[in-house]
Amino acid sequence: MTRSESTIAYSVTGAGENLLLVHGGTGSRKHWIRNTAVLAEHYRVWAIDLPGFGESPDLPPGVASEQYIDYVYEQLQTLPFTHEPFLLGAFSFGSVVSSGLAIKFGERIKKMSLIGPAGFGIKRAIPIDTRSMRSAGNSLEAQNEVMRHNLKAIMLYYPESITDEMLAMHRVHINETRFDSRPLSLSPLLLANLQQVNCPLQILWGEHDQYAHPHLEARMQLTQDTLPSATLQMIARAGHWAQYENAPAINEAMLHFFSRAE
Repeated sequence: MTRSESTIAYSVTGAGENLLLVHGGTGSRKHWIRNTAVLAEHYRVWAIDLPGFGESPDLPPGVASEQYIDYVYEQLQTLPFTHEPFLLGAFSFGSVVSSGLAIKFGERIKKMSLIGPAGFGIKRAIPIDTRSMRSAGNSLEAQNEVMRHNLKAIMLYYPESITDEMLAMHRVHINETRFDSRPLSLSPLLLANLQQVNCPLQILWGEHDQYAHPHLEARMQLTQDTLPSATLQMIARAGHWAQYENAPAINEAMLHFFSRAE
């Protein structure tokens, strides 16, 4: 792992073609905790913390949501592999960021796999039912209950997925998030950006993805109509955070996509 005041924090493992992994909102490279080891059996995997998240530095004053993708692109130039062709995997908010990065990197992106992407710009009539951590006060038990509720509402479909280990990870993510990902996640940037990208594209959704509004079938149909050459796939037994909740299926799908001849 490398960390400095001017570069992105990351972990790197494995050997072979370079694969960049980009996490989602209120997260870090630990969003890929169940994926990096398997992917690293075939690729050199670079899992990053985006600026304003995890162990990466804060954004400079004055960098707003509109400049965030440009800033991430500049920071990624400090990682040597980005000057050569590489593969890209991204999750949720990270998919919106990566859709803009792919335009900037151009032919350097060989293939791109997105999981539960945000950035469709479709407003919900009824917002997702989440609770404020402030409502829990200083009680750790009450805070865990709020986190458990919010993870079930947003990220993970099956209650048994929300373990004590998961709650501890999510607490760290909350405490280490200093950038508000919501404006980009709620924007309509994703499909507009991806229409400008020429590399092979895979998009995966958990069958119970809580973000797929109004329902997953409609989201997949809109995506296929807009991006007819993209490979779309529904992953069974998973919510929004599909690469955690059904890691074996996501790992298999990503490896198959990245390795197949186009």
